[in-house]
Amino acid sequence: MKVYIIGAGPGDPELITLKAARIIGLCDVLVYDDLIPHAILALGRKDALRIYAGKRGGKPLSAHGGQDEINMLLVDLAKKGYSVARLKGGDPFIFGRGGEEALFLSENNIDFEIIPGITSAIAAPMYAGIPPTHRSISSSLHIATAHEDPSKVDSFLDWPLLAKDKGTLVFLMGASRIASIADSLIKNGMDATTPCALVQDATKGRQRHIISILKDVGQAGITHGIASPCVMIVGLVVNLSKTLYKERQLPLKGRNILVTRPQTLAWSTSRLFSSLGANVFVYPLIEIVEIAFDIPDMSAYNMFIFTSQNAVRIFLEKIYSCDIDARTFSGKELWAIGPKTRDALKRYGLLADGMAGVFSAEGIMKQLKDRNLEKMNICIPRAKGARPYLVDSLKEMGAHVDELFVYETRLPPHADSGELADVLSKVDTIIFTSPSGVKNAFKILGGDIKTLVDKKTLVAIGPVTGACMEDLGITSYIQAKTYTDSGIVDSLKGYKN
Repeated sequence: MKVYIIGAGPGDPELITLKAARIIGLCDVLVYDDLIPHAILALGRKDALRIYAGKRGGKPLSAHGGQDEINMLLVDLAKKGYSVARLKGGDPFIFGRGGEEALFLSENNIDFEIIPGITSAIAAPMYAGIPPTHRSISSSLHIATAHEDPSKVDSFLDWPLLAKDKGTLVFLMGASRIASIADSLIKNGMDATTPCALVQDATKGRQRHIISILKDVGQAGITHGIASPCVMIVGLVVNLSKTLYKERQLPLKGRNILVTRPQTLAWSTSRLFSSLGANVFVYPLIEIVEIAFDIPDMSAYNMFIFTSQNAVRIFLEKIYSCDIDARTFSGKELWAIGPKTRDALKRYGLLADGMAGVFSAEGIMKQLKDRNLEKMNICIPRAKGARPYLVDSLKEMGAHVDELFVYETRLPPHADSGELADVLSKVDTIIFTSPSGVKNAFKILGGDIKTLVDKKTLVAIGPVTGACMEDLGITSYIQAKTYTDSGIVDSLKGYKN
């Protein structure tokens, strides 16, 4: 088939390109490097094979060994007929060895395509308030790898030339060689007081940077504990950071959060949490499975109530595929359980007539309690196994109600106790957005779950999910006051376990 060599960006999941996100969602296999965010991996199909091929410091951390083994892996996968997304941090051709992989694919007559990404060589300075170039200060930019020892006699880098450069120097992969880089530049003639910056974890919520000068930067890096991944910037433009850098207000900074939503919904949640400073991991505990259903007689109903965005998507895709469009809802009331369901309707050209004030079935009934519903015919497209409260309450008010089961939630087929336990060991906060997710966590982990989540912050999106947690013996959790992702964020602000 085809191999896509994709730049996944510098770390913030929102900095991936639209094309990269689209291609990732189409591929059969994701072969990914170290430091690729979980939120980006979640863009892949739920059935896509995910293969870790990470290296750190030039040494393989995966079972696929070094670069030669990775090259052959890509060829073998393509020859087996798979479409492959080869995910590399930053840009694949900026010290990402993407060129080597492309050449090997070409030599083996494998079709491939390069999809550029935002390199940390540009993003790291910018996120620290440092323009890589600036009129009257720096008219050139040199990007160099700091991966090799600057003291090597046969170094690829021309240190005398770099030391004389009047522009900006950016060194990648240099956390362990900061002092030796500075020494080499000074020995070759660069002013020892030249401004320097070190940026660690560029663009992520945990990003931090320090400003120093060339002769002191090595010790400054040690003092502040600067570690990989780190970008080093040298040049007068560094001074602009004092004016241009603005501390971002990141209420989730420092949190490592596990999102357990279905894969189809995880991206938007991950994107929000990442933008607010969290390091996000995704491990879906629910799979949405469509159920075959017949389109009802749309003219028979006065009202449609949608209790999830999944129901909106599945129901409307079905009727639209049968050449039934938004006009069929003319003169009928549309109700949404919450803002995400309301927004899902809007994407199909439909405006909700009402929405629950409290985003639950109880919230809908509170809105409808003073209505005369006798002789009303109501259709509720929803999940199989949903709580009967809404249907029973509407019937008690005299309405005729038809439940239309359009999907069900299941345990994801690839769920694995070892994988989930490994993810749990890396996070301090776990988000549960449905009772099904809570129950499935117990199914996967059994009696080990209480030990694995001990001393972690557990969040229930609402009272129904919270009640399920309590029924299963988890009583220490916080509950969002507003049953949305934004409500979860508000509940976590300033909260410490």
